Amino acid sequence: MKEKIEQNRKAIRPTWSDLYDLKTYKKMKKPRPEQFLRIKDTKVIDLSKDFSSIKQKTLSECIGSRRSLRSYKDQALSFEELSYLLWETSRVDHIDNGIIYKTIPTAGATNSGETFVYINQVEHIEKGIYLYVQDKHQLALVSQKDDLTNEVNRALFRQLRGAQIVVYFTHVLARVEYKYAYFGPKLATLEAGHACQNLSLSAEIIDAGACAIAAYDQERTDRLLNINGEDHFTIYCATVGKKN
Repeated sequence: MKEKIEQNRKAIRPTWSDLYDLKTYKKMKKPRPEQFLRIKDTKVIDLSKDFSSIKQKTLSECIGSRRSLRSYKDQALSFEELSYLLWETSRVDHIDNGIIYKTIPTAGATNSGETFVYINQVEHIEKGIYLYVQDKHQLALVSQKDDLTNEVNRALFRQLRGAQIVVYFTHVLARVEYKYAYFGPKLATLEAGHACQNLSLSAEIIDAGACAIAAYDQERTDRLLNINGEDHFTIYCATVGKKN
């Protein structure tokens, strides 16, 4: 056990100066990994960019009221509210010369993260697992099947608690390893933390709350999202719902 603890500690405290001497894939001019996940031949939903019905709050108000919320009102999120949460959490702001700028910091603009969402109770959207297409502000259907709610809840170790959505932050490590080699896992976890904080604060705007979750069934969750669980896997997730 002590050996495993020390091994994991090293993964989050690499010696940064070592990176300058490493022959990374980028330095070797290898092809850059694909920057965005695409799902072919599936239903696509264009999300809203009009948030005129959402009453804004100050940053201080959002930080002051933010708490992990584990009990939710039985009230669907509106289509606008869902669109707003994903827009503020994971959208690509713009792309310049192949460099991806997002609403959150990503290591060296490598954009290793993807965002999936389980829609449980949102107006005008059928229940299912969706990929958030971050550069197009769309949802792409991943899965709709019977007993999906129970599967999601089992994978969350029974922590769904009636939440209207579950947001999953996944990482394609090849993207960040291309530039940062074995420093990648640390940087991926930081990126997921930035995204989840944006989600938590954005939830406060719509009088909802989020509960960040690191304790989930890794294999079940990766299967739900239809990702391979090896070089692309879930790293963090959060339930979101209206406050009672």
